[in-house]
Amino acid sequence: MIDLAISLSYQYKSVILAVHVLGVVIGMGAATAADFIFIKFLKDLKISIHEQNVLKNLSQIIWFGLFIVVVAGIGLFLSDISYYSSSPKFIMKMLAVLIIILNALTLNFIITPKLTKINFGEIVKTGDKKLRNLRRLAFASGAVSITSWYCAFLLGVIKVSFLSFGGFFFAYLVILSTAVIISQIAEARILKIEKLI
Repeated sequence: MIDLAISLSYQYKSVILAVHVLGVVIGMGAATAADFIFIKFLKDLKISIHEQNVLKNLSQIIWFGLFIVVVAGIGLFLSDISYYSSSPKFIMKMLAVLIIILNALTLNFIITPKLTKINFGEIVKTGDKKLRNLRRLAFASGAVSITSWYCAFLLGVIKVSFLSFGGFFFAYLVILSTAVIISQIAEARILKIEKLI
């Protein structure tokens, strides 16, 4: 069975690669749209049920993209096990996908279910720390999602592994940390603007 899977993966490697890239594009596009739409929805300081449903639909598209990426990624790995098991670029891309999955679980089970229950305007009025921390988490999670998707995409299109795994991992951590810091600065600035309204 495994030998057959390896044989088919090798035979249809170009097709699997195309499907893999398609999965990344689908997930990356949906994650980008979700981030921008989330910020747009927060202009009235709350997320309505309709707006939450829009975000849920985008989340389902992201999960679909993730499913394609993982399945096609396994196919790619089986097509040339010796190469991909020693490829820093491929290993880093799969690690980025793992981060995306863990982050998506956080979004689905911690953040999204609470969105409609929270009037973010209360953060301005009461300074509620729990509400503020939830919003900070939402902004950080969005930053992790979009950054990881774009990193996975870039790692997929780069032809040559010009860094070791440690180099790729360090670069990813720097980019990810920068994105999270920017998301927190953006959240703080939005809060200041809300206080002036």
